[in-house]
Amino acid sequence: MSRVLRVFALLSLFGAFAVLRPTVAPALLLPQDIAPYHIQEYWYLPTFYPSVNEAVSALIGIQTKVVQWQGGWVEWTINPVGAKASGIAKIRQETGVFTPGKLVDFQEQTVIPFSEVKSLHLVFIEDRGSHPYCLKADLKNGVEIFRTRDIEIAKTLYNSLASLLEASGNELDRPDIGATFRDVTADDLWIPGLKEAKGMIVTGVAQGGPAEKGGLRVRDAVVSCNGKTVMDHAQWREKILPGTSRLEINVLRKSEPPAVCIVEVFPGEQYPATPPGLAFSVSGQPGKSRSEGDNSPPKMGFSLRYPDEAELKALGGKSGAVIAELVTGGAAEKAGLQKGDILVECNGKPIASPETLGALLSPGENTFLVVRNGQNMIVKLGATLVSY
Repeated sequence: MSRVLRVFALLSLFGAFAVLRPTVAPALLLPQDIAPYHIQEYWYLPTFYPSVNEAVSALIGIQTKVVQWQGGWVEWTINPVGAKASGIAKIRQETGVFTPGKLVDFQEQTVIPFSEVKSLHLVFIEDRGSHPYCLKADLKNGVEIFRTRDIEIAKTLYNSLASLLEASGNELDRPDIGATFRDVTADDLWIPGLKEAKGMIVTGVAQGGPAEKGGLRVRDAVVSCNGKTVMDHAQWREKILPGTSRLEINVLRKSEPPAVCIVEVFPGEQYPATPPGLAFSVSGQPGKSRSEGDNSPPKMGFSLRYPDEAELKALGGKSGAVIAELVTGGAAEKAGLQKGDILVECNGKPIASPETLGALLSPGENTFLVVRNGQNMIVKLGATLVSY
């Protein structure tokens, strides 16, 4: 058989395999897989909202302008433990090697556990379509990213999540010079003047930050700082950076003479202070009865969330709290309340947010004004209940 016929036969067999190959699930590109993209970070300090309610309201106000990494539109669920975004993304499902896959719906969820967040970053990611301005959250075990069309929306997203993190008692890492590094490896020894695998390589420089202003560049090899040899990033972070306000950094560069960069460290006392009223409300300790002197709110048998955009429109400008979950067999379920019901008033007083309900509850019977499918209804609950 000639070489041409052999190639043709192999291609035919390969094509038949592609046709017979079973349909596979959509191939998802995770936020951790951002290495192929060029990322530009911006030096940014948050503007904290004065209350949780205002931070959540800001999130809800922009949720139609924010997408998750795969492109699913954002609908927020917020509580003192974390934030969850849910939405439908369109993912291309591959059906064969030569067959273009069709777009299918994919339920995308992004969860931000507040206790797991190390830092937030305002970044621009190339090749991410119409939503390149991003909020990147570095977690202890991964990365989560939200994308927006313009930088002002990304700033609002940053401010809101930073405020909620502070309200939950989890402080963000404070910025120092606005640069990221990795350790030098043997693969970096092509850099002129770099003789051994010691030092740091600059992997990112925040636009407008101290590092950029001091002349530090991406791909610079840092070999010494303030007269001390830099062995690796850990040694620089632990032994050289602490307690100094000014860094004299010696770097090696490709095709250029060695340079000295003078970088002023950002003063920690200039970081925005957390507003005194910015905190999630704290309920009483579980398991203690009110007769034992516990002043916590009576147990209602439900959990609450903030209204989404459609629910806010249905309320016509009023505030409220939406039932997110019901305890099976609890008093709220027995009283006829349902998931999705909007609690507007408690004992004649408006419910401004899920966190404020506890202060409105009384030890005896509680009367709720509830909105369900656009209709008002009155529901009464007693105090011998299960969960709130």
